[in-house]
Formats: sequence, C-alpha cells, structure tokens
Amino acid sequence: MAMSNELLLSLYIYFSGIIILIFQWKHILNILLSFEVLMLGVVFSFLLIWGLYSSENNIMMIIVVFGVCEASLGLSLLVSLIRSHGNDYVNSLMLYKL
Repeated sequence: MAMSNELLLSLYIYFSGIIILIFQWKHILNILLSFEVLMLGVVFSFLLIWGLYSSENNIMMIIVVFGVCEASLGLSLLVSLIRSHGNDYVNSLMLYKL
C-alpha cells in the first residue's frame, strides 16, 4: 500500500513539472527548473519501480549523472545567453524578428 502512495507522489512530481513547463515558459530559468522537477520525478519513480527490486544500482547512478550533466549544461547555456543578450527571456532567442 505504501508503494502505491509513493508512486503517486512521483507521478504528482512529474505532472507538476509539466504544468510548470506549460505555464511558466517566459524565462529560461523557469524552464530549466521545470526540467529539474521532471528529472526528479523520473529518478524517484525509477527508484521506486526498478531500484527497490534489484540489487544493482548502476542504472540509477547513470540516470542521476545524466540529470546532473543536464543541469550543468543548462546553467552554462543560461549564463552565456545572459552575457550575450542581457536577459533570459525566451523571446530574445527569436532569430528572425519582424
């Protein structure tokens, strides 16, 4: 019974990340934070579904490493965007403005 409640919590985390991504898309920092919430939901659900039934945790470490790499790459792209454009608005990424 406790397993289903924790799985529902991971689904809630994942869908709240999708809701944040849909409604808070104006700033790139909000998009990156919603990606981190999505990654947290995926890692938590993999830990519950696959990690508790298996003794090998190599796959979990690989997933966490990909999440950390995604976060550091996103942060470095955000810093370079702010240095080049002066803000983190998604509208400033438009290449062909009329």
